[in-house]
Amino acid sequence: MTREIAVAPLTAESFAPFGEVIEAAGAPDRIINQGLCGRFHDRATLDIVDGRPGISLFRSEPRALPYRLEMVERHPLGSQAFLPMTGDSFLVIAAADEGGVPGPPRAFLTSPG
Repeated sequence: MTREIAVAPLTAESFAPFGEVIEAAGAPDRIINQGLCGRFHDRATLDIVDGRPGISLFRSEPRALPYRLEMVERHPLGSQAFLPMTGDSFLVIAAADEGGVPGPPRAFLTSPG
């Protein structure tokens, strides 16, 4: 069965059912390094179950639109964050866990950068 998914702007409010949006918006919380750096302090919650934090980098191939969603990943034992390394916008698709299976998917478009 094919159905279209509406794409909404990624905002903290719209993405709240799935997690946090980490962004450096507004005024920094602290000014550091002799006034030359704004620090946006403690902007995300880390969920760690019997493990340790780790940082991995990925290089993904752009997908063409329309995009056919064929799978989603689960991360029940920890947090996952996406930090863009380019100024490009990208699509985020998320689904709530409904008893071990994904619920209806929702799509969000990030702001550039």
